[in-house]
Parts: sequence; C-alpha cells; structure tokens
Amino acid sequence: MAHTMRASTVRARPPALRRAALAALAICLVPVAAAHAADPVMPLSEVRPGMTGTAYTVVRGTEIVPFPVTVLDVSRGPGPGGSLIIIRASGPLMEATGGIAEGMSGSPVYVTGGDGIPRVIGAIAYGQGDESNSIGGITPIEQMLAVAGGTRALVRPAPSAASRPVHVAPDRAAAARLRQRHPEARVLVPLVRWTLAGAHRRLAPALSRRLGGAQVDVLEPRTVRPAVPLTPGSSVTALVLGGDLALGAIGTVTYTDGDTVLAFGHPFTGAGNVRLLMGGGWVITTVPAPIRAQSYKLGEPTALVGMVTGDRRDGVVGRLGRIEAVSVRTRARDVRRGTVSDLRAQMAPQPELVPVVADLVQAEPVLRVRDGITSGTLSLRITVRAPGLPRPFVYRNVYAAAGDTVSLSSGALSRILTILTQNTLLPVMPGSVEVVQTLDPRVRAAVIRSARIAPSTVRPGQRARLVLTLQMWRGGNRRVVVPVRIPRDLEPGRTSLRVVANAEDGFDPSFADLSSVLSGESAPVRTDPAAARAARAVALQTGATRRERLLRALRRATDDRHDAVRVLAPGEDEEDATEGTTTAVPGIVISGGRGIARIRVR
Repeated sequence: MAHTMRASTVRARPPALRRAALAALAICLVPVAAAHAADPVMPLSEVRPGMTGTAYTVVRGTEIVPFPVTVLDVSRGPGPGGSLIIIRASGPLMEATGGIAEGMSGSPVYVTGGDGIPRVIGAIAYGQGDESNSIGGITPIEQMLAVAGGTRALVRPAPSAASRPVHVAPDRAAAARLRQRHPEARVLVPLVRWTLAGAHRRLAPALSRRLGGAQVDVLEPRTVRPAVPLTPGSSVTALVLGGDLALGAIGTVTYTDGDTVLAFGHPFTGAGNVRLLMGGGWVITTVPAPIRAQSYKLGEPTALVGMVTGDRRDGVVGRLGRIEAVSVRTRARDVRRGTVSDLRAQMAPQPELVPVVADLVQAEPVLRVRDGITSGTLSLRITVRAPGLPRPFVYRNVYAAAGDTVSLSSGALSRILTILTQNTLLPVMPGSVEVVQTLDPRVRAAVIRSARIAPSTVRPGQRARLVLTLQMWRGGNRRVVVPVRIPRDLEPGRTSLRVVANAEDGFDPSFADLSSVLSGESAPVRTDPAAARAARAVALQTGATRRERLLRALRRATDDRHDAVRVLAPGEDEEDATEGTTTAVPGIVISGGRGIARIRVR
C-alpha cells in the first residue's frame, strides 16, 4: 500500500508485546528515543490460512491502535518479493478508516502461536482494491530481514554520489521497460502518494511530474513537531527534505532491533542503498475512501531521528542516530512589501533526488513574500559549500519579467547541484547551500541601442570605459558607463568591437497566464536538460585534475549572467558564450540589441 508522507509517533506499545527500555540518544541536538529490542518472529512456514492476529498502526496523532486480521492464504515463491500473506482486516477501526489506508504500510501483524507468545509474521504492505478495501497483502518478516543476515546486514553504507543517468517511472511495469531500454541507468519508482509540508501548493503539479506522476498532498503551514520514539506500529517517514520544509512519504514501523528500523513492507523509491532522512510523524486524520481503495493518512513528519539506508522491494531499512544531511538556508525579501522569508531545512544527500528538492528550496521563499503573480526584477545569489571544493562556489544572476519572475528564475540551483552530484568524473555532495533572493517590483530590463569606448585610442589589454545607450522596457533611453578591458590580441590600427548581451533569456516580456495559475496547474519549477548534459560532459575535459575540470565545467555552465554584456573582437563568434570579454551592468537585465564601438589601437 503506498504511503503519504505523514508521520506519527508511538507513545503506547501493545500490552501483549514485550517492552524494552528506551535510551536517550542525542541526534543533531534533538533528543530521540532509541528503538526497542527485537520482537520474536514467526517463520513463514508456520503461517496457515485461518490464523487470526492483531495489526498495529496509528490513525490519529501518535497513539498506536490495534485491529484484527485473518490470514486468508499464503503465496510462497523464491527470492525477494516472492512470497505474500493475504489477509482480511476487520473491526470498527477499519470501518472508520475506510479499510487499509495509504500510510498503514509496514503495520506489523502479530499471531500468537502454540507457546502463547505473540510473534510478528510481517508487514501490511498492499491493499487489493476490494469494495470494502479490507483485503491486503503482508510482506513476510523473513523477507524484510533478508533471512541470511538479519537486519544489521541490510544496513550498509550507501555508495558515493551516483554517476549514472536517472529515470523516474510511475510504476513497476514502466520501470521494467526503462531498464530494458536504458540498462546503464538507475530507475526509481517513487510511492504513489507523497506529502509536501510547509510549501506553497503551486509547487505540487510540477513536483508530481518530477516524481513520476505521484499524488502530492500539500500541508500549509508546516508545524515542526518534536521527535518521537520509533517502535512497531508507530508512524515513520522517509524524507527527501526535512525542517521548515518537508517532502517525503509516511509508513509504519514493522520491526526494530537496537538502532535498526524496518518499515513500509515495500519500497519507497526502490533505489537500493540510499541516504535519505528518517523521522517520526504526526497523523492529523485518516481520510476514508473505500470505494476507490484510496483511503490515506493525512499528517506531517516530526523531527528527524536518523537515516534511511536501504530501500528495497521488501521494505525500507533505517538506523537511529547521526543524521547526514545537506544544511539548507533559503531567504527571500520583497522590497516593495517589506516581507521577508527565512527558512532552514535539511536535504537528504541522495544524488537522484537533490535536483527535485533544489527547485522546491529555491522557489518556496519567493512564493511566500511576493504579492500574487508578481512582475519585476529578481536578484539571486546561491552559495554552495562542499568538502570537495577548495572554496565556496557562488552564483549570481538577475531576472526580469512582465509576468512571473519566479517561473523565469527557477532551475538555477537545480542546475548547479545536478552538475556537482551527478557528473561522471568527481561527484561532490554539498555540505551546505544558501539561497538569497530579492524581489523588486520594477522591471529593470533593456536592449542595447549603441555603444562606444572611452578613450577612443587604446592599447591592447588596457582598462577603459564602456558607454552604453540602453532602451529601457516601457521607458526611454538610459546612459550607462561600466569598466571594460580591451582585448589583448588586437592588432594596431582602427577596428570595431561588437557589444552584445551576455545571455538573452533573462527577460520575459509576456504576461502571466492567470487562468492556469487559478486552476492550480501552473508551477515555477522548470526542468533543465542542459544541467544533465553538463554533468555528463565533465569527464570529457582534459588537461587538469578532476577537481579543476569539474569546477571549469561548473563555471562554464553557470556563466549566464543576464546583467552583463560581452565585448567581441573581430572574428569572435557571437553564438559562443565563452568568447569575448564580459563586463557587468549592475541591476539591469540586458535582453538583446547590439552596439558597435569603434576604436584605434596603438
């Protein structure tokens, strides 16, 4: 059963189950209770049709509640996902929730054997879509334990950042086709329901497309709740983003052994060894929808308690303890309204999902501070720090739009992080990311009408003044003087230098499509295929260390300042963004035009 990204806590263990002491554990300065010792398990060979047992889950808040189940049949097969226990869930709780709900995945089922000891047989993982939504499938606990080595054998360090192309599939059938067509790629199959907490609902449609068409429930505003202990039956969340902004899916804890947690009973993305965030959760309510077999838990994550390290066909494996995350601070200010948004979050260091989260991180604070669909000029600064970089990487740009500046500027952070984390030469996972954006209501865009250089007689390599006449958008001409360096390879004599916009896509003169915005379909997240191409192209460079080649590719892919012009010598190609001398025109987006500056070279 797919799960929404809501979480719940466990304050009460079922009285029939063995309790264990909870130890205080400091995790990222958040006090968290460690999981209890492992409960006894019942081998699949002993499970028989007709057995009755009890399942445990959370349907409101953090309280674990029971409901009865009956084993209808046992399907046995080899390998991961090869066996399944078919059950019927019943009782007043099922009537209230509309049957087995998304978010109950991982709910442990206990059957009392002849020795009088309740033993876990597995996790409720799937609903069969019957009329009452009460028939479900249980993933046997043996498969979740991977039989051969137990839970601790599943908790292995995740590999370094991915270097293969990534595809997101909407279901297993589509994933199989993608793997056949692209055997070199990693194929992810996200859960069918996710939760986005603390973010604008305008982000949901684009986010859904990036997640293979998954349903994205939006919770505004976000309530950051304290950490809760994870025990069998409690809610658990697998997260791509946590903190003031949260994105992920909710499941239920099936089994714990020391600091190891098994949950879901099915994959989250199916990516194998992973580095995702793990938290508890708070269930606001369980929404019944039995006719469509789409009952689901509505809730949000509590504080982070550890990491998800395994994401496989038979379930999710996590560990309590130290949290490994990219620290994110994202700020925005609207100078007209005086509003400020300052958000802090933790990003899971999972290369395939970093670009998805990056778009969200960049867009959300601007959506908070702006006043509706806002035209104007947006200044952006991104600072990325990483152990593999000798110094912080800083990216600056300016965007102007007559309609929607947020849509125009989106994708910049995603491009940078895609190149860093998914290149084939030297993948680098950031340690921290800071995004600062300033929104000005004035549309500060212009085209070049003319250009001259003073003095008109110069030496090669000399510093001079570039005098530009700009036609402002919906305004008159404006004279701007900026410093420029004369190209060093000019021959003596009279010559002409061309002055062009450094990058012409920073201004959008069209008005916003309000009909799509009002219908909830518009979203500011843009895909950036150029980022993926740049990431793959890093390895093709030669003549330097791997780190130098990576930084060179990163600088080239982000050399798209819109508030700048390029001065081209005779013979230099206007279409080649690497040619010419670039000089900034502070605060103005140059969207086109051309000037010819005639000089005499001594």
